[in-house]
Amino acid sequence: MTRLLTVARVLIARFRTTGIDAFKYCNLSIRVMSKTWHGVDRTLYAWYPRIDYDKCTGCGLCLLSCGNDVFRWSREKNLPVVANPGSCVMGCTTCAKLCPEDAISFPDDPKKFLKSVVIKEKVFFTVKKELKDRLDKYPDHRVSIEDVEAWQKAESGGEDGQRGR
Repeated sequence: MTRLLTVARVLIARFRTTGIDAFKYCNLSIRVMSKTWHGVDRTLYAWYPRIDYDKCTGCGLCLLSCGNDVFRWSREKNLPVVANPGSCVMGCTTCAKLCPEDAISFPDDPKKFLKSVVIKEKVFFTVKKELKDRLDKYPDHRVSIEDVEAWQKAESGGEDGQRGR
């Protein structure tokens, strides 16, 4: 298995420098990337963006808007490359939504995809634990209903019609 990963990494590194989507071109398995999503082995699900290079103009918005380092930039082609597909958050389609040329697509409808994964993998127990851990670590994330109502009132302009800041 280690040898397979080494070979796959070498191939991916070579494709990164050429500007070719290695996973599309070589039909490599996403199993090279090892992350989890709420306890689910990320390698079991092929969720990552595909770039249609016939539509892509190389504006770079996908690379700049992705906070998970999914994209790299091809110097030779002056275009984005999906270099770290396993880093894409399952269900995220921000890059596709922001692409002005509709050059980015995903393998499935996000809502259907995530619903099937959540049900199949039974992630709610993990999500509840992660939520508890986060709220314990960041107690200021807990708010009261009164706080929320006050924020909503301020956001809507309050009683005098002025927007709160």
